Order: sequence, then structure tokens, then C-alpha cells
Amino acid sequence: MFNFRLASIQRPLDNVIKISVRHKKFGPAKIPHRKPRWIPMARSKMFVEPPTCTIPQAELDHEKGLHEKYNRRMRALTQYLYEDEAKFSDTGEAGRLEALEEERQHALLLQENEAYNKQIQERRNERLKKEMEEVKSNIQLQLREKEESEQERIARADEYVRKEAVFINQRIEPQDLEAAIINALENPIDPEFALDRDGHIYRGRATKSMKIPVDQREKLTPRGVENEQQNISLQSTN
Repeated sequence: MFNFRLASIQRPLDNVIKISVRHKKFGPAKIPHRKPRWIPMARSKMFVEPPTCTIPQAELDHEKGLHEKYNRRMRALTQYLYEDEAKFSDTGEAGRLEALEEERQHALLLQENEAYNKQIQERRNERLKKEMEEVKSNIQLQLREKEESEQERIARADEYVRKEAVFINQRIEPQDLEAAIINALENPIDPEFALDRDGHIYRGRATKSMKIPVDQREKLTPRGVENEQQNISLQSTN
């Protein structure tokens, strides 16, 4: 026969309160959860009276009056600052007058700037005119110098041509070539020469300086003097 009493003892009790717990992510410790919402307030907290105020009523009234005065004065100060901001800000009356004054000053400055720009333009035109005249004079001077240098170059070229013409006239003709060779072999040219302190030149290694008379000695002349003498002789022949 089945024993109902034993079965009722072994069955878990239905009136046991089960409190859910949560586990830590790491470690074996278990942290209890807060109290469920369906559990009523504890009796130790149900009939606790709130703390009574021990401040006298006169002091509370005085503090209230101070708060009212503070709020009233702060509202007055805020209103004053608001009116002052509206009056003297960029969008107020003073700001509008100041903006008009700035605009007038800006217009005056623009006029002065235009007048100054006109003066600068006039000075610039005068300077450019002077620079143009200087450039023209420099160009004319350069052209004159170029023309003179060209004339000098042509003169040097003419002189060179005249010298070469003299050398060409002294050239050996084909029919006289054999006689010139025989003459050169019979009369060899000695390039050796000597100089003394007075600037006389003695040509040839066999020449004796003491045996040459003084009036027959060859005197060296500077290259510039020789060229001038040649030019004078050429001009006289022309």
C-alpha cells in the first residue's frame, strides 16, 4: 500500500521562497541579487517616522524672506543688464548709431583713399615718363656705341685686308717657284738674333755686334708705334 504521508514528506515544500542569484563571470563566488518586487517591505522600515525639523519657525520665516529679496534683486539686476545689452549692443540704439558713424568714417576714408590713389597714379605716370625717356636715351647711346664699334670693326677689317693685299702682292708666282726655292737654298735665313740694352737687334748667329756701325744698327720700335707709322704711310699712299 502506497504511503501518502511518506510521499508528502519527500516532496519539496511549495511555500519555500526561492531567491535567484547571479554568478560572477570569473571566479567561484556568488553575488546575491536584489530583493524581488513581490516581497513586501520589511517591518523594521514600515513604521519609521520621518525626522522632525528642529529649526525655529522665526528663523525659517527670516530665511524665506532673504530668499525672496535675493530673487527680487537678481531679477532687477538681470532686467538692468538686459536693457543695457539691448541699448549698447550691436543690435541696440547705441550700436545702430555707432554703425552709422563707422559707415560715415568708412566713406570718408574711401574718399581719401581715392584722392591718394590719384596722386600715386600721377606720380607713377611721371616716373614712367622719366624712365621711358631714360630708356630712349640709353637705347640711342647703345646704338651710337654699336655704330662706332661697327665702324672700328670695319676699319680693322680694311686694315687687315690691306695687309693681306700686300702679302698677296709679295706671293711667289708659279713660274718663279723653282727660282725662289733655289734662292732660299743658296741664301738660308738664320732666325737667331740678339738684343742689347739700348734696344738694338742683331740678326743671325754669325753677326758681330761690335763690327756693325752705330748708324747702321736696327732699332726696335713698339708695336703701337709701328702700326701708327704703317697707317700714316698707307694714308699717304691712298
